[in-house]
Amino acid sequence: MYELILENAAGDQLTFGQNSPFTVTEIQGLNPPAATINTSALALIDGARFNSAKLNMRTINVAFAIEYEAAKNRIQVFNVLKSKQYVKLTYNGQYRKVWIEGYIQSIDITYFAMKQVVTAAILCPSPYFKGAQEIVNELQNIISAFHFPFASTEEPELVFSYFSTDIGITVDNEGDVDCGMVIELYAREAVSNPKVYDYVTQDFIGLNIEMQAADLITLDTRQGQKTATLLRNGIDSNVFNYVMQNSTWLQLAANGSTFVYEVEDGNAANLLITFKHYNMYEGV
Repeated sequence: MYELILENAAGDQLTFGQNSPFTVTEIQGLNPPAATINTSALALIDGARFNSAKLNMRTINVAFAIEYEAAKNRIQVFNVLKSKQYVKLTYNGQYRKVWIEGYIQSIDITYFAMKQVVTAAILCPSPYFKGAQEIVNELQNIISAFHFPFASTEEPELVFSYFSTDIGITVDNEGDVDCGMVIELYAREAVSNPKVYDYVTQDFIGLNIEMQAADLITLDTRQGQKTATLLRNGIDSNVFNYVMQNSTWLQLAANGSTFVYEVEDGNAANLLITFKHYNMYEGV
């Protein structure tokens, strides 16, 4: 069994399941999308040389029947699904709960059939399904060890938190592919020139910047969304030009990655780093 939800930018939804006037008859496009393979022919050599490959955009076709009150519920479909407009498709299956964003390419209806069937074609520029929940991992030196409310007379005394010399963290990725992340760097006190490394590949991303207390730097390494911003005193500013030379927009490997960090000046314990990502899947 599965649950399917179509939601527009205003939050209006079409839900397919029990007590719904709509019954899904067919869904196409849930499988991994086709890839474009670029090759070069070589003289006197059989075959060709591989150059690059990329996944194409995904098209999802959802066909569903209107079970009753065809005219009324057809208008409900029009109110939610509008040509060229944004739509979010959520698919909750037995093993995967995912969503994907797209735009309505077309809506076809069999007006004069005994049971009207609507077919919505959704074009998804990003071909990957995303996990239902955003995964958040924190890398910091102060480790929380106590939560209220609590009362105890145990000996030795309870530890509220402790200082760790470990400045690395392993971030798991349960998706099918490598993915970008949102990396947030928050300064409790002043530090300068922070740098985050992939422990295995030694790739890094860093900024030549003096961070003041309460500064928040956000690095977005997702494909097509690469940005670097600084929030200081309630004002956002672009700090893309402060990204260090030879920096890499770090990606989270499909089997997970370990990250470490350093600062040039100041106490590294004053920097809190948060990694945020969605697991990404080729199919459901």
